[in-house]
Amino acid sequence: MKNIIPSLLPVPRFIEQGEQVHLPHARMVFPLRNIHFRDVRAVGFDMDYTLSHYKSPEIEELAYCHSVRLLVAEKGYPAWLLDTHFDPAFAIRGLVLDGARGNLLKLDSARQVVRACHGSRPLTREEVDAVYGRRRLVSRAGAYRSIDTLFEIPECHLYAVLVDALDRGDLPGLDFLGIFQDVRWAIDSAHRNGVMKAEILANRDLYILRDPDLPTALDRWKRAGKKLFVVSNSEWTFTEGVLSFLLDGQDPARPLWTDYFDLVVVSSRKPVFFLETQPAEPLPGQKAAYSGGNALWMEELLDARGEEILYVGDHIYGDILRSKKNVSWHTMLLIPELAWQLEQLEEQATELQEFLRLESARRKSEIRASLLENLYERNREHRHLLAPVVSHEALQALDLEAGAMKGEIDASRKATQLQAQEIMRLDARLESTFNARWGSIFRDGYEQTRFADQIQTYACAYTGRISNLYLVDPSTALYAPVPTLPHERI
Repeated sequence: MKNIIPSLLPVPRFIEQGEQVHLPHARMVFPLRNIHFRDVRAVGFDMDYTLSHYKSPEIEELAYCHSVRLLVAEKGYPAWLLDTHFDPAFAIRGLVLDGARGNLLKLDSARQVVRACHGSRPLTREEVDAVYGRRRLVSRAGAYRSIDTLFEIPECHLYAVLVDALDRGDLPGLDFLGIFQDVRWAIDSAHRNGVMKAEILANRDLYILRDPDLPTALDRWKRAGKKLFVVSNSEWTFTEGVLSFLLDGQDPARPLWTDYFDLVVVSSRKPVFFLETQPAEPLPGQKAAYSGGNALWMEELLDARGEEILYVGDHIYGDILRSKKNVSWHTMLLIPELAWQLEQLEEQATELQEFLRLESARRKSEIRASLLENLYERNREHRHLLAPVVSHEALQALDLEAGAMKGEIDASRKATQLQAQEIMRLDARLESTFNARWGSIFRDGYEQTRFADQIQTYACAYTGRISNLYLVDPSTALYAPVPTLPHERI
């Protein structure tokens, strides 16, 4: 009775008529829950890192430099900070900043710390345990900050640079929490004061990536009768500047970017947009464009509610968690790093298979050694109990049996130890292909990360870019893998 539930409920393929089309993994949409698109009346999009993507590390370096200048000019930080440079490999999405201790953390799905750095110095397992123990970290409390978007990556490196300087004694009068708050202020100010955005708009070819398939993807869903909308935290000037660069003049039937959308909301203040009933202000001179607003107001305008709406964004909290928990919309997470992560998995396929083979063998060796140790202990107990009543020859037989078992136990334990060492070496090599310091954003060894767990909990699907929706039929459905319990996989 193998895989009984999957055999009873087969998952429909992407395309079932005619010859099977095999999509490149980077072009796929990965469902976590069933989405029946015939019931979806409106599809909405965040803008930054969803409709628009930015060139890396150029955009992160820009944010880093603007933040550094603000710290020096307005917070009195030393001028040597202006000579530092952003390290694009220092951090990954899904980490957590501990502003009270100067640490950057990677959490597993149980919210326990599996890796950490103090400033730029990696912490040992012993140092991590001494601070955080083997207990669940409540990252919503205290001076913690989740790194949920790519825009927040420069914040991690800037904070680490300043923590290192504080440890060296180069920032007298400051502490970890004060630096953390100043960095938060600088990053937010750099994005909000308009100078950085003006520089992006003045150099759009330098900072913004064009996806030639984006217009056709939006057009397909528009022609399928879906209402398309934008909900962006950016103000109108920046939203208009970015989307006109991406969409204007790409389709003769839709010469302007606004022709693709039935509704545009800017300055939405997500996640407040999903939490409060803030008012919506019509934008003068613009059709169906507003500033502010809230999710319930938008449902009335769209004449669509709950799971009749699919919302696509890159922020696991502001876009996905809140739209799912507060208004029950279908959600799709955009993960710009996904294509590269998939490339690494494909390149490391042979080593991954070897990793799984070694781990399977190690577990078998461990189970065998445990069973042998139990038999050995029983043998010794029997000898002790039987010593007064059995012959010398019988006791010798028990001793011979014990000796043989002891040899097998030692051999099994040695094999397990060697396998474990090889697994650790292979795992370190595989993890370093993603990021030398942090590994993959989705996994740490055998364990899924907090980021991966949040995706599974709150996203109905995820993909790497909006244009992948062109390869999805708006009139059919996405089917998630059939969930099974371990006993159903026998």
